[in-house]
Amino acid sequence: MPRTADRRWVVPERGNRFAMQVALLLARKVGRRRLEWLLGPITLYFFLHNGAARRASRAYLRRALPVRPTITTIMRHMRCFAQVVLDRIFFLQNTTDMPHVRVTGRECFLQALAGGRGCLLLGAHIGSFEALRSLGREHGITLRMLMYRSNLGGATDVLEALDPTYAQTIIAIGQVDTMLRVAESLGRGEVVGILGDRTPDTDRCIRTKMLGGDVLLPEGPFRLGMATGAPIVLVSAIRAADGVYDVNFVPFGVAYPTSRQGRSAFGQQAAERYAGWMEALCRRHPFSWFNFYDYWKDLP
Repeated sequence: MPRTADRRWVVPERGNRFAMQVALLLARKVGRRRLEWLLGPITLYFFLHNGAARRASRAYLRRALPVRPTITTIMRHMRCFAQVVLDRIFFLQNTTDMPHVRVTGRECFLQALAGGRGCLLLGAHIGSFEALRSLGREHGITLRMLMYRSNLGGATDVLEALDPTYAQTIIAIGQVDTMLRVAESLGRGEVVGILGDRTPDTDRCIRTKMLGGDVLLPEGPFRLGMATGAPIVLVSAIRAADGVYDVNFVPFGVAYPTSRQGRSAFGQQAAERYAGWMEALCRRHPFSWFNFYDYWKDLP
């Protein structure tokens, strides 16, 4: 059953503006490949100085890995996150040095757009959503991101300044005109992206199972789909071993209800489908899921 989210789930973005500015300067001077040499020291610093993230990583990896996590696996998890943040710099700059992208399930995505109602791309904090922006530029598709702006930090401000058009692609959640802007965007046949695996205290939630424990997922993305009739497509963009981002589109596969009475059942089925999709990705790519906090609320 839906219930109000716990305020403890709201986690402000961590990030230092000065550190990010230094990273950008180095990125321009030495390039992406050489800058990757610094990921080791950065990961070690993050591991030593962020105990909460370290404990959360261990708790998650216990569920996602077949063996007990070690210091090495926790540091690998954190290094993968640092790598994605580094790659984001080059995706936003849209230079020839940005990572390459491979796509599977493209037909699923284009078919959803062909209906003329736009498309809701439902992702998670798995891999990098920035990889989708390069794909949108390739196909001339307008991609707007529905997101919470209140918990972003100075590091994100620095990154977003790399692309002068970035702010125009954001639709802030919780504003008086949020739904109007989403409806207008979808009416123009555009794509609206949502990351649906974090629950702010302003939303309602649905309880479901993921990786053997109870989690709370926001029902907002599913209510938005019902309200607009726009098709939902699941999407992930995960960095492969060769450094290429594998973008994968998957049909959502849960039909919208035909009556008001069916809305509650739809919400539960949609949450279970979404959680199952995330769990499968976490099993296949355990180091690419980046929610470094007490996701299952089982840490002391």
